Amino acid sequence: MTKNFKLEEFACKSGAPMPLSVRTNIERLAKNLQVLRDELKVPMTITSGHRSAEHNKKIGGATFSRHLMGDAADFKAQGIAPSAVAAIIERLISEGKMEQGGLKAYATWCHYDCSLKKRRW
Repeated sequence: MTKNFKLEEFACKSGAPMPLSVRTNIERLAKNLQVLRDELKVPMTITSGHRSAEHNKKIGGATFSRHLMGDAADFKAQGIAPSAVAAIIERLISEGKMEQGGLKAYATWCHYDCSLKKRRW
C-alpha cells in the first residue's frame, strides 16, 4: 500500500474479512500514516486497525468506533512517547500534510483517524 505499511497490518485481529469499503479507507489511512512515518523516521507498529463489529464489541470498543470503518489505527512509534507523536501529528495536520481527524495519546500508544472531523479526547 505504501512504502512502510502493508494491508495485512490493518486487518482485524479476529481474522474477519475486510470489506472493500473498509479497504479503501485503510489505504487512505495508510497514506496519512506514511506521512507521519516519514517525519518520525522510526518504525511504527499498528496495534489495531480495522475491527469487525463482533471484535469491536468483544474488546469493548466504542459503539461507533472509526475502526469499524477502517479509517482509524492505534499504533506505537519506536522510541517516541505517544504525547510527542500526537504533537507531531497536530503539526502535520496544521501544515496540511495529514488529514484532520481524531487523535489521542494514551500511555503507551496513539490513536489517529482520518475522519475529517477534529476530535480530541
